[in-house]
Amino acid sequence: MKKSILTIFLILSFLNLQAQKTQLDYPKGYFLFPINPNQQNYLAGGMGDLRSDHFHAGIDIKTQGREGLPVYATGDGYISEVRVQTSGYGNVIFITHPNGFVSVYGHLKTFAEPLASYIRKKRLESQTFEIKLSLQPNEFEVARGQIIGLSGNTGGSGGPHLHFEIRDTRNTILNPLNFGFTEIQDNLPPVFQQLIIKTLNTDSRVNGEFGKKLFYPSKTSESIYSINQPINANGELGIEMLAVDKMNGTNNSNGITCTEMFVDGEEVYYSHLEQFPNEVSHDINVHNDYAIEQTKGYRFQKLFQDDGNEELPIYKPSVSRGKLSIQDGKTHQISIKIWDAYENVAILNFIINGVKTEGSKTVSPNNLPLLINQTIEDNTLVINARNLKTINSIASLKFENSVTDLSINYVKNNEAVYLWDLKKGLPDSVKIDGVSMATNLRKVIVPNQSDSYQNNGLQIDFAANSLYDTLYLQTEIKDNRLKVSDFTIPLKNKISVNFQPNIQNFIPEKTSVYYVVKNDKSFIKTNWTNNQANFETKRLGNFEVLMDTIPPKASIIRKNPNEFSMKIRDNLSGIKSFKAYVNNEFVLTDYDVKRSLLWSVKTDSTQTFNGNLRLQLEDNQGNIVNFETTIDSKIESPKVEKIITKQQKHEPKSRRQSPRIQPKRPKRKHR
Repeated sequence: MKKSILTIFLILSFLNLQAQKTQLDYPKGYFLFPINPNQQNYLAGGMGDLRSDHFHAGIDIKTQGREGLPVYATGDGYISEVRVQTSGYGNVIFITHPNGFVSVYGHLKTFAEPLASYIRKKRLESQTFEIKLSLQPNEFEVARGQIIGLSGNTGGSGGPHLHFEIRDTRNTILNPLNFGFTEIQDNLPPVFQQLIIKTLNTDSRVNGEFGKKLFYPSKTSESIYSINQPINANGELGIEMLAVDKMNGTNNSNGITCTEMFVDGEEVYYSHLEQFPNEVSHDINVHNDYAIEQTKGYRFQKLFQDDGNEELPIYKPSVSRGKLSIQDGKTHQISIKIWDAYENVAILNFIINGVKTEGSKTVSPNNLPLLINQTIEDNTLVINARNLKTINSIASLKFENSVTDLSINYVKNNEAVYLWDLKKGLPDSVKIDGVSMATNLRKVIVPNQSDSYQNNGLQIDFAANSLYDTLYLQTEIKDNRLKVSDFTIPLKNKISVNFQPNIQNFIPEKTSVYYVVKNDKSFIKTNWTNNQANFETKRLGNFEVLMDTIPPKASIIRKNPNEFSMKIRDNLSGIKSFKAYVNNEFVLTDYDVKRSLLWSVKTDSTQTFNGNLRLQLEDNQGNIVNFETTIDSKIESPKVEKIITKQQKHEPKSRRQSPRIQPKRPKRKHR
C-alpha cells in the first residue's frame, strides 16, 4: 500500500512541475561577459551561495587557475568607485552604467591605466595600502569591452578568479546569469545531500526523540530523490536541507537559487535568491542552521522562517512560515523542489507518519560517576544524564524561590533526557541524584528592545537590533576568561561588554580581549577604565584577556635595485600597519595577507632601490619594530641579512611618488 501511495505521489509531482521563473525583466545582450567573452566559461561560485556570515553576491568566474587574464568592462559607463583592501574583494572596481545598473569586478591583480596611476598617486599621498575612492562621472569613462584590469587573487579570495556582480540603483544584488550570458552552460540538476527534521518545542518528537534527526536522501532517477526509512513524528517541526548545484564542466558545488516545499500538495515554503538587498546579506545566519555551521562546518538551509527571521525579502508569505504541525495521526506527503538559475530541478519526496512514539522512561542504574550535560535548543533546556542511581531519577530545577521536579522525558542508549521549557522560567541549577550543576542562566533578553545585564562587575548592553531571537543569557567569569552564552547562537548586531578580569601585573595599553574558538584567537579593540575592559562584539561565546608585548617580525625574501619583498608576521594581535622607506623616502608597498607577503611597487620603470631599506611594522597592540637592511647595486642573498629592531616614535617625512604597473592605457574611450 505504501509503495502505491509513493508511486502516485511521484506522478503527481511530475504533473505539478512549474519552473520558478525570474520575477524581473533583464536587458538580455546588453552586457558583455567580463572574462573571455564569447567563449565557454565556468563558475567557481554562484549567486546566493551560502557562505560564512553572508550570502554570496554575484558569481565567481574561473580564470584557468591563474592570474592575469584581461577583465573587460561589461558595458559603457564610468568607474564610480575603486577599493584596495587586505580582505573582502581586494582590488575592486565599480562601474555605473547609463541604464542605472552597477557592475562590480573583485579580486583584481592590477588596475589598467590611467586608473592604476591615479590610485597609486592617492595611496602615496595617504601613505597607506588600503584605500577607498569615490569617482565622478567625467573622471574615468569606460566603453563596453575595454580592459579595466587583470584578474587576480587579492583580498579574501580563496584562489584565482574574478568576482562579478550586477546591482541595481538601490544597491540590490541581482543574479548576473539572468542577463543572458551564453558563456555559461548548465543542464545539470541540483543535488540533495542530507535532510534534517527538527523538533521546535518540548512536546515534539521525531522517531521518539527531541532535537535534530538526520536523514540521507536516495537518488531514484536523474533528478528524483526519496527517503527510504520510516519517519514517525508529532508536534511542531522544522525541516532543513543540505543541497548543492552542479554545472557542466566543473566539479564545484554552488548554491541553490529557488526552494519550494509542499505538504500534502499545498505549498508551505518558498524562497528565491534571484535578488536581495546587500545590507541584509549577513542575515544568512538566521536563514541557515548557524549552530551546525559553527560546530560541523555544514550549511543547512532552513525550510522554514525561524523566529527572528523577519527582514530577508526572499520568501513568499506563508501562514505557517514553513513550520509543520503534525498532530492528527495521519500520513503526510512532503515534496521539496530545488532549482538552479537555469531552472534545472531536483525533487525529494518522502512521507512523515503522524505518530506519537513513546520511548522508555527508565534506565539501568549503575555505580559509575554521574555525568550531567546541559544545552539550550531554541527555547528548551536539554539535560542529559548518564549513570543514574535509580531507574527513574528526578531532575530538580532550583529557582530563586522554588524548586521544580522533572521526570525523565525519554531514554536513549541508557542516557536520560530531561526537557524544560525556558519560557516558564530560568533555573539557577540542576540537581540529579545528589549532584548539582549550575546553569549560569542570568536573564531573558528579547529582541527589538534595548536591555542590559549587570552583576558582579559585569555589564552587557544590548541594542534594540542586537538579537534575532530571544536570548537566554548565560555568563561565566573565571580569572581572565569570560563566557557569554554560546558561540552557536548568532547575533544580528553588536553588543557592548564591560567586565573586570582577575589578572595581575598587566599593562592596559598592551592588553586586549580576544575572541576564542578552539585554538584561534581574534583581537578585539579594547578600552580600559580602572582595570575594567570595555569592548564590542558581534559574536557570543568565549573571550580571553591577553597581553601582547612582542613586536611583529619581518624576514627578507628578495632584494635588489629593482624590487624587494618580505614575509611579515605577528604572534598574537595581528599586523595593523606597515611602511617602507629607502634612504628615509617612503616607498609604496603591496600586501597579501593570505601569504603574509609584502613587496615593493615602483614609481616608474626608472626607479631603483639602493641604500638603506627600513620597514616599520606595528601590530594592533601598538608594538612597533623597524626591520633594517641594505640594498646594494647587486643582488644579495637573504642569508646574509641582519635584522635590527627598535621602537619608533616618529616617522620621517616622505616624498610623494607615482609608481607604474603593467596594463596598457585603453585605446577606446567613449562617453
